[in-house]
Amino acid sequence: MRLAILLLMLVVASPAWAGVPKPSGPLKAYKGPEGQVVVMILVDDDKRMLIHLRGIGGDLEGRTLLYDVNAMGNGKTDVFVNKKRGSKTYRSLILTQRDGEWEFYHPTKNNTSFGIYYSEKESEKYKIDDVMKAYKP
Repeated sequence: MRLAILLLMLVVASPAWAGVPKPSGPLKAYKGPEGQVVVMILVDDDKRMLIHLRGIGGDLEGRTLLYDVNAMGNGKTDVFVNKKRGSKTYRSLILTQRDGEWEFYHPTKNNTSFGIYYSEKESEKYKIDDVMKAYKP
């Protein structure tokens, strides 16, 4: 009987654990031209990425969001979320990497994009655990 109760508890609790991303890479912080900070952590075997935003403004300020990663090879990577509009599904990019250069696309301001560069100083300010805790699914 105890075993059955334990198994039932594990089955009920497992969906909650399934939604928690697991880091698979180091934390890296990048700066934009006007002091914006984009903190990136690859998670779930590099298939997804947690992105923490500072200096972006609006409702995204200080938020940590989860995006999908498509590593296409040849130095090309897209970081995106699939969105649905009516019966159509489309990709909404937030980051692209081409030949080591990252470009940020603002998710709520159309036609707003800028290049970002790696910052050792900013990377030292953030901790993986803090960014992970800031993520709210």
